Amino acid sequence: MGLVWRKDDLLTLSEKQLSMANETCQQKIYAGIDVELSGGTEHFSLEAHDQANIESMFTAVTLGAKEQQYHCDGGEVKTYSAADVVVLYAAYKNYVTKHTTYCNLLKKWIKRETDNAVIGAIQYGDNLPEDLTAQMKTILDAATAQLTSITTAVSDGAFADKISSLENQMTETQMALCDVYEQVIAATSATEG
Repeated sequence: MGLVWRKDDLLTLSEKQLSMANETCQQKIYAGIDVELSGGTEHFSLEAHDQANIESMFTAVTLGAKEQQYHCDGGEVKTYSAADVVVLYAAYKNYVTKHTTYCNLLKKWIKRETDNAVIGAIQYGDNLPEDLTAQMKTILDAATAQLTSITTAVSDGAFADKISSLENQMTETQMALCDVYEQVIAATSATEG
């Protein structure tokens, strides 16, 4: 008599593989990346707090900061130029997007697969089926284009220029409102007097 798989066996195996995908993805992301900066190659962990720190530095640069203080793994705090912060941010976003996209598509493969032998053999890093590989390429191409657009705008100062322009417009609007207010007060005082 042949081995018979029950639905519960399939779910258990699928759930195990889904958990493996999530855990491995998180481990790979948290382990971090090597980034080539102006002072050489440095390694940065990408645990949740590290990602938040890099996001915060990038935000400061988009607002016009010329440098930010941070540290690589095992390194002392030092000052990174705005250009290095942009490079670090782009490398981090690219790496996390790649792994998250791959993990989600790997889980999609696991969920749709009905052959237990295939499900049990799936490992993080395996080549995805053709349709999922094509989907991953589409997603990563779009993410790369978006990231390039953002980092280019930050690198050439477009964001800082827009912020400065908005600040000037706000000041001009506030001054115009003050002028209108003064005119209303003057007109009200003239009619009451």
